[in-house]
Amino acid sequence: MIAANGKVHWSEILEKVNHDELIYKLTLKYLRRDGYDIGNWKIPEVRPS
Repeated sequence: MIAANGKVHWSEILEKVNHDELIYKLTLKYLRRDGYDIGNWKIPEVRPS
């Protein structure tokens, strides 16, 4: 998803995990750990660093 588009919005991740907040937060945590820029509340998107 991120490799194809270059970025993904937080809302897209939330939809993919069926609005399960725990999975959503863990996804963002592991994306950050793997070197992705997960943005912030002003820029709610995940991009490669």
